[in-house]
This record gives sequence, structure tokens and C-alpha cells, in this order.
Amino acid sequence: MRGGVAMYRMNQSVRLYATPFCQPREQLRASGVRKVKAYLEEQIADRRANPRDDYISRIFDYEIDGRKWNDAEIFGHCFNLFIGGLDTVTSMLGNIFTFLARYPDRQEELRENPGKIVLAVEEFFRAFAPVSVFRIAAREMEIHGQKIMPGDYVAVSTPVAGRDPNFYDNPNEIRFDRRGQHISLGYGIHKCLGMHLARLELQTALEEFLKAIPPFRIKDGFEVGYFVGNILHVPELHLQWD
Repeated sequence: MRGGVAMYRMNQSVRLYATPFCQPREQLRASGVRKVKAYLEEQIADRRANPRDDYISRIFDYEIDGRKWNDAEIFGHCFNLFIGGLDTVTSMLGNIFTFLARYPDRQEELRENPGKIVLAVEEFFRAFAPVSVFRIAAREMEIHGQKIMPGDYVAVSTPVAGRDPNFYDNPNEIRFDRRGQHISLGYGIHKCLGMHLARLELQTALEEFLKAIPPFRIKDGFEVGYFVGNILHVPELHLQWD
């Protein structure tokens, strides 16, 4: 897959996503995207006019197929870096706290055994992977009888992969002693650059939350909803405790 093609397509998706939506909740989300887009474009323009010793200034020297990146590719790259460190961890926390609120025995297990939190985070990554990854095919290929042509979008649903019964024993069971691998943080050359920071943030958040908040549950009468898209998350979560 050529990086230039991928970033151009992502930039086009960002422009589409930044247009107004019909539903009020999505209008709020779109407003946030527009503000981030404006901020990044301002920072990129500033670095063009006043280069400095930072990452954005270095991007102007990056090349694809012997040419410099164009404006769409530079913006797409910056947006990808911004969003990659923004909503993945918070999305995971929403899924984790929803699970622990629904299953008080599992919550108590981590309270009594905080040493299990490290492996628990890996199990949560497997079971509640927030990101479905999209790629663009660079060449023609066939997978299980399905022909894929150059330029076709290919989606890898990590939430589904984490529940594969051919790879995991009782995949729908959340176990804090499971040591199986997962692809929720990518694989190979597409491994998440921020994976160690993400793990640390999740481990710290769990440790501190369980210390500070008594046994919690989902607030009476509140129904948990899910946003199903490339980032699977709980848009809103109301908890209560005694």
C-alpha cells in the first residue's frame, strides 16, 4: 500500500466527517472534528512559515515515491497522530468500566488482587478492542475466494478477531490470567507506536479508579449505548455507588 494514497483517502474521510450531521450527538462530534482540523491546519501553516526543531517541521522533508508530501498527506498524517493518542484509551476505559460495573465479582477480583491489573488490561484489549483498522489494497489478491483489487478498502475488525473461537479458548469469557496474543494494537509494521503508553495509562487509570471509588455499578435506569464504527466505544456512561 502506498502511503500517499492512504493518507489522501484518510484526508478525504476527515473532510466528509467534518460536515454537519443530522443527529444532535453527531453534530457535537462533527464540531469537535472541525475544531481539531482548524487547529492542525494552523499549526502546519505556522511551521511552514517558521520552521523549528519539532516533528511537524520535519514532515515537510518526507517523501513518497521520490516526491515531497502534499498538503493533504501532511494534514492526514498529523490528524492520524493526534487522533491516535486521543480517543483509543478513553474508548477502552468506557468499555472496561462498563464491564466492571456489570460484573461486581470481577471488579472485586481486581480490587483484592491489584497485581492482576497488568494481565487484565491485555485481556480487555483482546475482548474490547476499540479500533477496526482500514487498509487500501496495493495489488490484486484473493483471500478465501474473495477477490480484492488495487484500491479496494479492506477492514480488519480487531473486536471480532479478539473473539475468534479458532484461536482463543472460550473467547467470550473474560479471564484475568489469559496470556494469549491479540492484534488489538496492530501487528508487524503496523504495530501501534503508542502501545506502551496506552498500556501504562490503562493500568494507572484502573489502579487509581479502584482505589478512589467504592464498588460501583451502572446507575439505576440508565441504558448503556454503543457507538459502532471504526472506534467502538460507549458514548456515555453513568455510574453509581453507595
